[in-house]
Amino acid sequence: MRAIRHALAALALASAAHAAPGPGVALDPGKLPGDWAALVASLASKGAIEAPFTERRYFPFRREPTVLHGVIRISPGRGLSLQYTDPEASVMIADGAGLVLRDARGRSREIDSGSREAGAVASLLPIMRFDLAALDPLFAIRARRTDADWSFEFTPRNPGAPGSLGTVTVLGSGTDVRRLEFRQSESQRVEIEVGETRSGVLFAPKELARFFR
Repeated sequence: MRAIRHALAALALASAAHAAPGPGVALDPGKLPGDWAALVASLASKGAIEAPFTERRYFPFRREPTVLHGVIRISPGRGLSLQYTDPEASVMIADGAGLVLRDARGRSREIDSGSREAGAVASLLPIMRFDLAALDPLFAIRARRTDADWSFEFTPRNPGAPGSLGTVTVLGSGTDVRRLEFRQSESQRVEIEVGETRSGVLFAPKELARFFR
């Protein structure tokens, strides 16, 4: 009996150690506390960025996630570009005009900004730019911070809206984003691990033509 009690106590300690983090603080973009205002300003001022990423897509009808690799690029003037390199080459571009999908041969399919698909991906733009004022009408924003590590959680104010990405969580350290999570449910979500980020990138004209529009 004593051994069982010790085992249960150990399990309780392990559960406490891995307990979900607290709810964090609710952020009002118009009244950010000084420490959060400084962090958001640093994240928003990184300019053009480029980083490798690994994306895992979880679906309720699959036991293992679908894994993709690629490079993410953000241009303040051009939008967001996801270049998938494996298992199949393609490029997805989101900007103010909508969505562009390009295959390995460079053939493009455009989806205007009023569509469900473009609306979902386009909401990534203000998230990656840390434009909290633009996000506030669409999402309730909460944040957590421990030393240099931080996270922002964006919960849709209207989760049933067409094209909703679900709850979006951005996690990072210092002034770099390390992980993105898009959660529709526990069994349907997308997780993106972001590698070493290059900030203030100057994209060559050929890169702009290939990865943006």
